[in-house]
Amino acid sequence: MEIDASLDSVWNAFTTTEGVKSWVAPLADIDFRIGGKWRANYNVKGKLGDDGTIEHTILCYDPKRMMSIRTTKCPKGFPFAAAVKQTWTVFYFTPVTKSRTRVRVVGLGYTDSEQSRQLRSFLDQGNRQSLKQLAKALTKQREDRSK
Repeated sequence: MEIDASLDSVWNAFTTTEGVKSWVAPLADIDFRIGGKWRANYNVKGKLGDDGTIEHTILCYDPKRMMSIRTTKCPKGFPFAAAVKQTWTVFYFTPVTKSRTRVRVVGLGYTDSEQSRQLRSFLDQGNRQSLKQLAKALTKQREDRSK
């Protein structure tokens, strides 16, 4: 998906706690380093680290080009917890213009099991929605700065 924002803005949205909070979840933080954690909790009444927290581990990154994560803790009751353990996600960032960036999300490690197929469908839809939220958050930031 192409986002109407600079590469720097998109990269910061993925790699800083302030950025992640702006589009992922009301409760979120990131320790941006290899082996660091990206945590989010969609329940505003919850807290980071509780049973509602999802946790990803940063596997690797190439600054402003690529970032890869693996889900290492699912929220309690997540229906695809077994399948997600075998997967990882790669985000690719490509500048289109100075003010437009392509973000490509690639999920890897899926199998032909029913749970893995369901997980893939769930994440495909969720990732599309997340990128829309990213675009909306970055548009709002740009508009707020121009006031």
